[in-house]
Amino acid sequence: MKVPFNDLKRIHDPLRNEFHEALDTILDSSGFVGDTMFAKNFKEYTKSPYCITCNSGTDALYLAIKALELEDNSKIMVPAVSYAATAMAVLNAGHVPVFVDVDPKTGLINFSGVEIDDDIKCIIIVHLFGQCVTIPQGLKIPIIEDCAQAHGSIIDGQPVGTIGDIGCFSFYPGKNLGALGDGGACITKSLTLATKMKQYASLGAPAHNRYEHQTDGVNSRMDGMQGLFLSTKLKHLDEWTNERIDVATKYNEAHTFPTRSSIGKDVYHVFYTLQDNRDSYIEHMKKNGIQTGIHYPISLPELECFREFHVECKHAKEFCSKCVSLPMFPYMTDDEIKATLESHKSFPHLEQ
Repeated sequence: MKVPFNDLKRIHDPLRNEFHEALDTILDSSGFVGDTMFAKNFKEYTKSPYCITCNSGTDALYLAIKALELEDNSKIMVPAVSYAATAMAVLNAGHVPVFVDVDPKTGLINFSGVEIDDDIKCIIIVHLFGQCVTIPQGLKIPIIEDCAQAHGSIIDGQPVGTIGDIGCFSFYPGKNLGALGDGGACITKSLTLATKMKQYASLGAPAHNRYEHQTDGVNSRMDGMQGLFLSTKLKHLDEWTNERIDVATKYNEAHTFPTRSSIGKDVYHVFYTLQDNRDSYIEHMKKNGIQTGIHYPISLPELECFREFHVECKHAKEFCSKCVSLPMFPYMTDDEIKATLESHKSFPHLEQ
């Protein structure tokens, strides 16, 4: 049996008629540029007062950092395991990433023994793989939540993204809530930050006059079509999250996998295992028809683009050398889950 790593067609097929209606709406209105609906729907879903939609999750991080208006070359704390965009946004906004090692089992930022001194002007938390991170309280510096892999995660009744100062989301197609292209959003409780993010996303122009460019900025807008597609899909996000949790439960009941974060609601964007012989494991799974993924093969401090900011993050380096992801998507069949588990457990050098 062949088992895909992800199957977007499976979740999109039942929505085809709604997608066609959304496309007709855009064609009839010619509202091609600029989201008119999704920002409202997503802020209601996340219980956030303000939502600024934009071109991508990378742009969301950039806009969030710019809106803080930190002094040039400010130091921003970043976990050593994440997609490169998390730290790249820091550089692009004119600041310095300070990498922090991670928990060896979860890949999440580990604040144990880390001194957050006066040189640190902001912290970016990454809710990696759908797991939640404990967010430090009582700090006098802003916290940005990178929620690109955590749509629908909740900590103590609060949706992720609403606990720090700004929450940043990606709607890349493979995310738990993905567009049919690219897209991103920032949520916040602060009118001031929302206003600034909107201005930086509009080439530095305020909402009342798009030709009065008051600051630097970028052109970052969510397409109207993507906003309608996402609004359609948002109605099903909780159902899809429950499907992911069900798949994860079946995996965990059948085998011992790495212990994930117990903080909040895990939405299982990625279900990973840690293998010393990762290349052999991937080849073994492939021979049995099981597609796997790697998130991420190289820790951020080890990437060439961040060489100037390199620090030794032992756990992150090891985690990235072992981490490999199993198929995880809504509507996986029991046969697909069984085939994945059988292939996994038959690997001769199996770790967790």
